[in-house]
Parts: sequence; structure tokens; C-alpha cells
Amino acid sequence: MTGRFTKAIEGLKGCAAIAVDLPRHVIADTQMSAVRERLENLFELPVAPGEEELRRLLRLFIAWCEKKGRAPSDDEWSLAPWIALQGTPALITREPFGRHLEERLELERSPRLLRALIYSYIRDYRPGNPEAARAGDLISRNLTRHTSPVAIRWRERTSTVRLFEAVGAHRRIFTAALNNGGNVKSLMRELGFTTELVTRSGFHQPVAEVVATSLVAELTRNPEFPVEAVQQALSFLRMGSELTFPGLRVQIADTFLSPFAHKELRNLPARAALMQFFDEIYGDPRSHKKQWVGVSQEARKTITRWLSRKALDLFFDILSATADPIWRWRRAFWLALERHGAIDEAWPVFGMEARHFLVRHPEKKAKVVASGRLQGAGRRQSVMLMRIGKFVVAEWSHAGSARVWAEDDERAPQLQEPYYSAQELREDCLYDQRHDSTMAYRWQRELMDFLAPRIGVRVSVAEMRP
Repeated sequence: MTGRFTKAIEGLKGCAAIAVDLPRHVIADTQMSAVRERLENLFELPVAPGEEELRRLLRLFIAWCEKKGRAPSDDEWSLAPWIALQGTPALITREPFGRHLEERLELERSPRLLRALIYSYIRDYRPGNPEAARAGDLISRNLTRHTSPVAIRWRERTSTVRLFEAVGAHRRIFTAALNNGGNVKSLMRELGFTTELVTRSGFHQPVAEVVATSLVAELTRNPEFPVEAVQQALSFLRMGSELTFPGLRVQIADTFLSPFAHKELRNLPARAALMQFFDEIYGDPRSHKKQWVGVSQEARKTITRWLSRKALDLFFDILSATADPIWRWRRAFWLALERHGAIDEAWPVFGMEARHFLVRHPEKKAKVVASGRLQGAGRRQSVMLMRIGKFVVAEWSHAGSARVWAEDDERAPQLQEPYYSAQELREDCLYDQRHDSTMAYRWQRELMDFLAPRIGVRVSVAEMRP
């Protein structure tokens, strides 16, 4: 019977809740004790007792340390590691609690108290916290002396990041993840973060902060940094369409985006991954203002510039569907400028046929939130407004011209307006370029000759080819 019971129990990996009350319900004979120990070894970390029970114990131990209450019982001491890092100051730094806990850890033959302390250390870890440092030291010393399979596994898998050396442990976790493709979640599971600690622990938010700062440093230093590592690291910061740590909303945006307000991120795949992350989690700052409250102007400037690629792609997709005969050359020209970081903002202004196209294709409509509506033009015509340096450019579709205004010209159209009349987008301007001899690159060269000395960017004919 014992053999069958043991075999059945081995199939319960992951059902860690059974281990919490196990000692109370298993018969205390030799065979069953062996089964119980085998069962306990299946669970890397036990499940924490109830919050109300832990709050009661915390009050009891604090009163005892302050000599205002009774001495805790052995049963209460069996739960002491769960609250060792709680309280202000933490219990583990109070005497005689710290000394008694250390003695009990050193006397136990099976690492039951030790496993609970490991859980508390991971759950309550704080960078630079002396309480965490003391708990980590206790864990390291006792893991070294224990010979049980659980202790051996904890020693072996955490040695590379020195998890229980509290100072800098969160940084070492991300460095190790980065060296193995950037998958922080996977590394944490491998380190032994189980039960609810897989998604939430004292390590998660500090690691998230390191993810942001370290990733930006790597992208700035290494233009060939692999986009797969960027994507894996970013996945740690989100749960579906929400931030994993809402309290880091401003910090994450500023850390990732502000450095590139005046210096373009040349790693285009990484830039696309970051743009997608902020577009999906935060949205366009021009249409999702609430998500960007408190975020710096530099960060907003960066994401608005990056989102210009998305707006341009959609605009030219629509032109291709509405039979603009030169849409491929238009697209190649403007995207070449976008790759150089010259387009600071792009604001599509859709005409009647483009709007009807979006209604018929909701998958395309979902890609555009920020746009304007064109009135008084031909059905097929739409306009892409762009801010390029100190100029505003209106690129008209379907036999329309490209018009350029100085940004400070009172006749220059303003971006981000909901409605535009065709007349205001044809007002007297600084420069008007007809789209003549497209396949010979005539208009492209002439427009580039006008823009290049004014914006400090020149696109070659080779880059303009569709």
C-alpha cells in the first residue's frame, strides 16, 4: 500500500498546497514518515499560510521581542520564517527573535523551516535591505550544511546568480537572463520561483527596473543587439495589454524613450519592438493622453516620431487600395526619410474613399487611432501631414503635390486637428513640388534638394527605390 501511495503522490507535482498541513495528517510510523519526506521533497516551495494567521503571529512575536507578551509555542515557531522579513524593523533584526530563529534553523534535520525562509526571502526581497542580507546569509549557511535533495537543488541552481547574496541579486538575475536570450520569466522559474512567486515577488519590480536601464544601455552601446532578446525582456514588463507593474508606468516610458529624443536608435528591429510595446500598452500619446500623464516631453517626442512609421505604412496601404498609381514611389521616398529619423511626427488626414476603406477593413482601422478628416477634396484624395525639422509638409495623394511650409508660418497647417479643409492644405506655401517623372526620380531629387540643406538629412536615389 505504501508503494502505491508513494507512486500516486509522485504524480501530484505542483499541488504544493498539500504540503502545508502534511505533518498533521500523516501517520507517524517509519514507512509513512519516509513517504511524507519524499512528498515534501517534491515541492520546491511550500504554500504560505493564511494572511490573518501571519498577521496574528507577527503581533505575537513583536510583543514577545518587546517583552510585552508570552513566549511563542513550538507550533508558532514552525511558522516564524514566514514573517521573518516583515515588520518595521523586520523581525529578523529584532532580538531575541533573530537569535532563536538562527538556532532552530541550525538544529533542524529536514529543511522545513529553511524552505519557508527561502520563500519569505524571495517574497519580501528589497534591494539594499539589510534584513534581506541577513536572511540570505542564514539561507546560504544552512543550504551548505543540508544534504537533502531540496537543499542540493537550491544550492546548484542559484549558485550562478548568487541569489541569496542579497546585494545586487536582482541585477545578477537580469544579467544571467540577458546572457541566455533575455527570457527573465524562464530564468526565474529555473531558479525555483514557484507557486505564486512565478509572477509576483520582491524581486520582480527591481528586476523590471534593471530590465529598462540595462536594455537601453545595451541598445545604445551595441547597434547589433539581437531583437529577440529585446522582445523577451519586454515580455517581462507586460501581462497581456497591461503593464506588469503599473507603478513603473512613467519610469519605464522615460527610461526607454527619453535617450532617443535627440539621437535616433539605429537598431531598426529593436526600435520596432519598442514601438510596438508602447503602442500596445500605452497607445499613441495624441489619442491616449491619460496613459502618458507625467511622462517627459522627450519620451513623448520619441514615441511620436517612431509612430510616424506606423502612420506612413497605413497611409500608403490605403493609397495602394485606392489606386494611387505612384504610391510605391511615394512610400519609398518618405520611408527613407523616416529611417533617417527625419520625420518627427506624421498625421494622416483621410478623404472619403480612404474612410470608406477603413470601414470595410476593421483590421486596418484598428491600427489608426490618431488621424484627421479631409473635407472639400476629391473622393480619392487624402493627405499625409508631417513635421520634418522646422517645416510642415503636406503630401497629397492622387495627382496632388507635396507642399512645404515653415513651421512658424501662420498659414502652415497644424497637426493633430480633427478636420481639415482642402483649401487650407493648399494655401500659399514655401515650396510646392509636383510629382512629375516619378520613375525617373525627378520629383524625388528636386524635393530632396530643397529639404536636405534645411533639415540636415539627404536621402540617396538608391534609398528611394521601391
